[in-house]
Amino acid sequence: MLVPATVGSALRLSAGVIAAVNAAGFAVTAATKSHKVTDLTGTAAFVASAWATHAASLASSTPTSSLVLLLRPSRGFALACVVSAWGARLSAHLFTRVLRLGKDERLDFLFPGQGDPPLGGPSLFPLKLAGFWAAQGAWAWVCLLPVTVLHGNPAAATGRLGVAGAACAAAALAFVATEAVADSQKNRHYEDASKKGKPCTEGLYSVVRYPNYAAEIGVWTSLALAAATAPGVLASAPLAVAASPLFTYSLLAYGSGIPPLEEAHERKYGTDDEFRRWKREVPRLFPDVFKVLKKE
Repeated sequence: MLVPATVGSALRLSAGVIAAVNAAGFAVTAATKSHKVTDLTGTAAFVASAWATHAASLASSTPTSSLVLLLRPSRGFALACVVSAWGARLSAHLFTRVLRLGKDERLDFLFPGQGDPPLGGPSLFPLKLAGFWAAQGAWAWVCLLPVTVLHGNPAAATGRLGVAGAACAAAALAFVATEAVADSQKNRHYEDASKKGKPCTEGLYSVVRYPNYAAEIGVWTSLALAAATAPGVLASAPLAVAASPLFTYSLLAYGSGIPPLEEAHERKYGTDDEFRRWKREVPRLFPDVFKVLKKE
């Protein structure tokens, strides 16, 4: 029975749902030795957790549960919808990409080489693969902390979104749209034969070098603020609410996001004058507002 009346029980529910979804993804990936379902499953865990904790929040605050109650406008409902929009957009983009490319070469090291014995070779298959899926689950759980904490405060989650909450939710959706535009611009660039071997430096990429990552940070910062503006939420778990945007920024700016991409760009475009100018003049994540306004 879904009745988490506290932040702690909501966090446990989120962990359980995310673990179950990622365990299923691990099983399929290990059996097929294909990463085609990786991104679909990874983003599905976010959405499943958001709706599970939302449903549980309703169950703890109302004597009956129904689809009508689940879809009733509230702060918790709004944040679950934003997470769903983010997940649908990202999963569609990544799944389409892996279908077009046939595989994700970055993750080939997780599969055994020809002739490698079980638990042998560089991949230690399936141990490293299991570790990857565990890390993917941890990523989802931490990013969702503001939404989970909100749902762990039923009075706040079932209340009205309010002006501040609505502004934050709208900002999150705007950042989701920005990610979509950035990915679309990059796809069009790489599909243009006349730009083969050239870095993508136009559109949003002329404002910051990694607009999709900047927007991703914006999404989770906006969701954290949307949760924090609800009465009692920030006081109940301030570190958990703040952890999501801080973790997202650290991961993208210093971990698996920008650093490996910059290394790849240096290898591929390091001698290109346009790339050198772009890297020198365009900030990584946060735009130079005065320069943008002057350009206009």
